[in-house]
Amino acid sequence: MKYEFSYYTQNDFDDIEKMIINSYSWDYPIYGVSRLEFCSGLHPKFLGIERTMERGSGLFRLNGQIVSCALNEVNAAGDAFFIFDSKERSQDKELIEHMIFFAQTGMSHKEQNGKSRFVNLRVPQWNTVLEECVKNHGFEKQGWSESNLIKTFDSENLDTVLPEGYRYADGNETPVFFLSNTHMHSFNYGFDRIKEAEAAFQGIRNRKLYKPEFELCIIDPWGRPVAMAILWYTESMPYCELEPLGVVWWERRKKLGSKLLDEAFRRLHAAHPECTAMLGGDQMFYQKIGYEKKCENFIYSWKVDIYPSWEKESESLDYRKSL
Repeated sequence: MKYEFSYYTQNDFDDIEKMIINSYSWDYPIYGVSRLEFCSGLHPKFLGIERTMERGSGLFRLNGQIVSCALNEVNAAGDAFFIFDSKERSQDKELIEHMIFFAQTGMSHKEQNGKSRFVNLRVPQWNTVLEECVKNHGFEKQGWSESNLIKTFDSENLDTVLPEGYRYADGNETPVFFLSNTHMHSFNYGFDRIKEAEAAFQGIRNRKLYKPEFELCIIDPWGRPVAMAILWYTESMPYCELEPLGVVWWERRKKLGSKLLDEAFRRLHAAHPECTAMLGGDQMFYQKIGYEKKCENFIYSWKVDIYPSWEKESESLDYRKSL
């Protein structure tokens, strides 16, 4: 083939990030800067599986230059994202065929039944060429999708006033366990489930594009963190991106989440006046506070049953022909 394949290495990170940043000029990326930075920082320690990008993500080069990549979320969950260096390249059927084969054979994950392997591929709504190709390989469209929700802010109309006794604190002030504790109480797990949570959030703080002034916590009258958010931005992006946002369970319904987002945006906009919008999460909460759907990414799933070579069911199967 004219494209050269290689597994991802840490030396490829900067080139991939540049390719992702460039994609903002022609698309709402399915795999944006916040996803790359957040997952790369958090997941190795948080999920307890090292080097999942190196072992489960593939790059394709043409004349020595990376032109596309098939990325996971730095985890082992069967999720796949195809990234291209241009919109025109994303229509290259020869390249797409190679990427699909890698997704099936290098990114699929075993189901709990111990027999089936699956992969969930994100397909942008506009990319009908990719959609046609995955259908030809037995991928089936799922009943759920992912959308990019973005809000344009009015910097003169921000609600940042907190209840009496509460205050904001950024990453220059707060210890890293303020992030991990807030996340734990927001998403309801215990110290025993995620034993390396504090180290995982330190991984986020170690990321290249992390800025402590754009990591914010809300501190309650006792001095405890009760909400947290991190914004990601470079001047080459048309908007900033939020990842993550969390409010502890006993402080919900006080509008702390929306106030925190307004304050985080106010601080980022003061440093970067050209930034006027924010990507939020794909949840009803964001729609209720003014985030609008800009694009939709379909989920196409592929599944195959794998039998051990010594079992009878395996005797007549030629898996390669079925891909």
